[in-house]
Amino acid sequence: MESKNTSFDVVIVGGGAAGIMAALSAKFHHPDYSVAVVDRSKELGRKLLTAGAGRGNLTNSNLAHGPNGYFHGDERVISSIFSQFGYADIMKFFDDLGVPVYEEKKTNKGKIFPVIDHAKTVRDMLVDALVEKGISIFCNTAVSAVTHKSDAWSIVSDKGDLTCNNLIISTGGKTYPSLGSDGSGYELAASVDHTIIPLVVSAVPVVSKNLLSHYLQGEKMVMQATAVVGGKDMTTAVGDVMFTQYGFSGPAILDISYDVSIRIHREEKRDTAVRLSFFPNTSADEVRKILEKRWHAHPGLPVAHVLWGLLTQKASGAVCAAAEITKERVSGDLTRGEIDRIIRVLTAFTAEVTDTRGWNEGEFTAGGVDTDEVDPNSLASKKVNNLYFAGELLNVDGQVGGFNLSWAWSSGWVTGKLQGFLT
Repeated sequence: MESKNTSFDVVIVGGGAAGIMAALSAKFHHPDYSVAVVDRSKELGRKLLTAGAGRGNLTNSNLAHGPNGYFHGDERVISSIFSQFGYADIMKFFDDLGVPVYEEKKTNKGKIFPVIDHAKTVRDMLVDALVEKGISIFCNTAVSAVTHKSDAWSIVSDKGDLTCNNLIISTGGKTYPSLGSDGSGYELAASVDHTIIPLVVSAVPVVSKNLLSHYLQGEKMVMQATAVVGGKDMTTAVGDVMFTQYGFSGPAILDISYDVSIRIHREEKRDTAVRLSFFPNTSADEVRKILEKRWHAHPGLPVAHVLWGLLTQKASGAVCAAAEITKERVSGDLTRGEIDRIIRVLTAFTAEVTDTRGWNEGEFTAGGVDTDEVDPNSLASKKVNNLYFAGELLNVDGQVGGFNLSWAWSSGWVTGKLQGFLT
């Protein structure tokens, strides 16, 4: 342990984004309190280093209009937390920290990055802020148990015991276990009588044996992707789809994977699929008109050649193969049935999903501490005094693009107020 003190007013177990923010908030709202952060990893904020592919996607401008529709979870809890520390507060926090930011326009997804495009520098500045404010840091310290007695908490770790008056658990989810997210926080929460909604990996690539992935392995293109669960359309997203040897990946797939993962892993049913369109937000009839114009102009050319320009040469060949159109087939000889097959592949290619990739490849955890058991205004436990939960540990998860990190900042800040059980 880096500090000689073992007794504190506040201890935060878990030193990721939510834990760091909870510590800074506790010190801001209670400057006379002694505060400590305990983390099993060798350094704080290791998962933060991966945000935005290492560039640091800190938040999302869409949150300026409110959080509803962007997260999976109890809307009452989410709205309450963001009403106390929302998008404008997050932006001001980083400005005060000395981190200028910008909105990435090329994807038009509202992603906010630091101007330096370097997540590690932001993480280091956050840790410096902890040190500057006199917050004790315990790294390489694995907490195995927490117990509450006589309004005090005892925290058992492999480096010795700590005690505190207020305990905040913010250990994160189960994704990226190599970065310290092993799910141990769920066991701590369960040990003090909290319900854990079954955990499934979210924002994750999906496993699907299909012809397009076979022919386009390694290719990436902007497409419209829809999750189909039990024959019903669920989430739809537009963005990059990557074709892999196991199936599909890329931002659009990660955005729709929640419904698929819940169905497969929590409900244990195998009736999920992904439907893809090479022409986002364009109807089959509109695509048919586009293609008929091209085919009529070039009736003697092979079908795949006429698709060039709309698609790459490789994608054109893959579409024809998936539609069972031979390389020699020319546009002028296409039958109505062949045209229908081509249109179907281009606008509604449906591939069965048999599984998702694992915790090492998912970005977020769906499930966690049941938010019915925490105060929606303070995130304090309704079951045990002076206990709070923050970040991904709670049953709240959002889309790719800075939403989950925003939840970490906001929930961390609110728990640091130590408001107690208010309702």
